[in-house]
Amino acid sequence: MKTRSAATQSPTKSGPMKKPMKKPMKKPTMKQVMKAAVLAALAGAYGMAAAQALTPPMGWNPWNAFHTEVDEAKIMANAAALKNTGLADAGYRYVNMDDGWWRTRRADGRIEVRTSMFPSGALPDGSTSMRPFVDNLHALGFKAGIYSEIGRNACSQAWDRHSPNLPEGSQVEREIGTFGHQAQDIKLLVGEYGFDYVKVDACGLADYTPDKAWVRDGTHRAFGPWIVRGKPDAASSARVEELYADLRKEIDTVRPNGDVVLSICAWGEARVNNWGGKYGQSWRTSPDITPDWKSMLLNFDSAIGRPLFAGPGRWNDPDMLELGHGEFDERHLVEARAHLSLWAIAAAPLMIGADLTKMPQSLIDIAGNRAVIAIDQDPAGHQGVTIARTGDTQVVVRTLAASGQKAVALINRGGQKRRVSVPLATLQLATNATTRDAWTGKESTVDRMITVDLAPRETALLTVRGAALRPGRVYVSEVPARVRVLEDGSAVLTTAQAAKWVPVQANAAPSGKPLTLEGRAVAEGLGVLAGSRVALRLDGEFRRFQSRTGALARGGALTYKLVADGKVLFEQTSAKPVAIDVDVAGVKTLELVTQGPAGKLAEVAWAGAELVQ
Repeated sequence: MKTRSAATQSPTKSGPMKKPMKKPMKKPTMKQVMKAAVLAALAGAYGMAAAQALTPPMGWNPWNAFHTEVDEAKIMANAAALKNTGLADAGYRYVNMDDGWWRTRRADGRIEVRTSMFPSGALPDGSTSMRPFVDNLHALGFKAGIYSEIGRNACSQAWDRHSPNLPEGSQVEREIGTFGHQAQDIKLLVGEYGFDYVKVDACGLADYTPDKAWVRDGTHRAFGPWIVRGKPDAASSARVEELYADLRKEIDTVRPNGDVVLSICAWGEARVNNWGGKYGQSWRTSPDITPDWKSMLLNFDSAIGRPLFAGPGRWNDPDMLELGHGEFDERHLVEARAHLSLWAIAAAPLMIGADLTKMPQSLIDIAGNRAVIAIDQDPAGHQGVTIARTGDTQVVVRTLAASGQKAVALINRGGQKRRVSVPLATLQLATNATTRDAWTGKESTVDRMITVDLAPRETALLTVRGAALRPGRVYVSEVPARVRVLEDGSAVLTTAQAAKWVPVQANAAPSGKPLTLEGRAVAEGLGVLAGSRVALRLDGEFRRFQSRTGALARGGALTYKLVADGKVLFEQTSAKPVAIDVDVAGVKTLELVTQGPAGKLAEVAWAGAELVQ
């Protein structure tokens, strides 16, 4: 949803910029070799469709800086800044376009480019094309991204109505969204134009209802709603999913090599976490971010609570980085570092939304911090999981690809100084570990407990290296990228519950309350609803699966099943918790199935669910 007025910044450069330097070819480091090996294995495991974005996409998007008042010169100036500042070398490789590039849809259905904004798009024969623009970005070594809409009309036509760069022409000619034109538009955008990344918004499904002023006055045709903001049970989720599924099919038809990233922008609505990973490489989990601390935390929370829905090729997206704006500008470096730290621990896409030609070096250094980026881009793809939350403090841990390594964010969300501690045992590490601060580079040896003193709004981001507390054993909640939610059981939720609950949680109940079993707290486990099916990718690497499974509250009998590569290994119906210990040697995929009476709400703990090598 686009709600802010258009910005009018010029692309004039200011602030120190580093000149590009030619560097001799170096042999890859052991870390680079390991990352390449892990990514290759993941590409094979997840298949061609998910082989793109095996780590979260990184790049730049002009919306937060320019809104629809963007043009080719501003984008190319920022592309140059990405190279000159070293940010491109740090991994920011997508240069994306957002809303505002289109002028009209012709009678034959073809979209015309607004050549006043993109002069390279004016071809000698009188036609228009974004291909010259894309070719220029490719020549600089970047991937190119474009913006579109899943409905008839774009977000700017509803929420930025005074922009001088809205689509022109008749009512139908101003319908530049993909609805009714999916095959044609995808052939244009990723085929003829050659874009590598497509962000597809959904305002056309939510914001053009008959009661809207821009519909009542005849400016736009009424539509839906198929999405009702904040009311997932009122949305036509199946129809929304079908539109994005068809769009993915068209993308794969035009570019069968699976080299196009689809970014689904449905703001966490229409139960997108259930289906987003089937078709997109990322999907928004929240409304648009604004440059203030409260908004940033809201968007972070929307993603960090869904670790079991994310992994290589399928990322929770809490929206673009607001570095350089508002409470994350050069006067708020503590908040800026915290912002990037939280996106990194959440394995979120890193899309800078500021005008880099005006960004001071202090913020360039924050955006380009290689240690923080390495955490975000860790090839194992496990999103961080909250392991402690007390008042304004929060601890999130992320399992890294390197054996015996974790990333830990110790977060002060509030306005007072706080001391935050976490036992090494809670990180599943033995005593005498080594920590490294991602921001300062300082290394320390710790025995049993990590303790940090945090300023208001400060986040400490550490990598921790040590021996495993339980060698050869791993909790499923430690490796969320191995999880696929096949069915979440959420059909039984009320409107209020559906808006706030996460049906499949790590170390928490779907309601967000602490995970318990028989009245006792459960530190490690999965919280699910009856009616759920959760798949674990084992790849033949483990010998046993163990868990104690039961309902959080007393009620009727539930059925628990384990299905290994299509074969039922375990099945038991009980009103009491059930102890499970099964042989999974050679199993590639193990499904955890929870069944109960139709229409009945039951929260279930797969307590201590773990895999044994």
